[in-house]
Amino acid sequence: MDRTLIDRFERGGPALRAAIQGLTEDDLRAKPGPGAWSIRELVIHLLDSDLVAHDRMRRIAAMEKPLLIGYDENAYVAKQPYDALDLDLVCEVFECSRRLMAQHLRALPDAAFAREGVHNERGIVTLLELLEGYVWHVEHHLGFARQKRERLGKPMSP
Repeated sequence: MDRTLIDRFERGGPALRAAIQGLTEDDLRAKPGPGAWSIRELVIHLLDSDLVAHDRMRRIAAMEKPLLIGYDENAYVAKQPYDALDLDLVCEVFECSRRLMAQHLRALPDAAFAREGVHNERGIVTLLELLEGYVWHVEHHLGFARQKRERLGKPMSP
């Protein structure tokens, strides 16, 4: 198990906050592409996703092949009151949650990362596969945020 993956997972927290620095509320709500979501929606989606992810990872670490339930991310974006949420608080919760989950993952033995859960849509997944997927997920969406910021004329700092 390459434990530097946990470091990458944890660094997703500060990276998310950096993605919104210097943006106005109009910038955050704009939808300049790529994709249909605004930066605001993208950021809150990442928190929603991580809250589900952390439950899934902890369930796999603690239980024998637990059932992991999928969810419709587009329904979350469409039907949750994302416009009413404090984006600084969203980033704070995301960052703290990532830090806490990283601490949890570091305390697990390497063998725990081979433990499995059963996703109702994807089938068998290991703890390691989930960790890799959620590292990729943030990096993937931050790429969209970078592109959106460039289209707004407000590129991210390197």
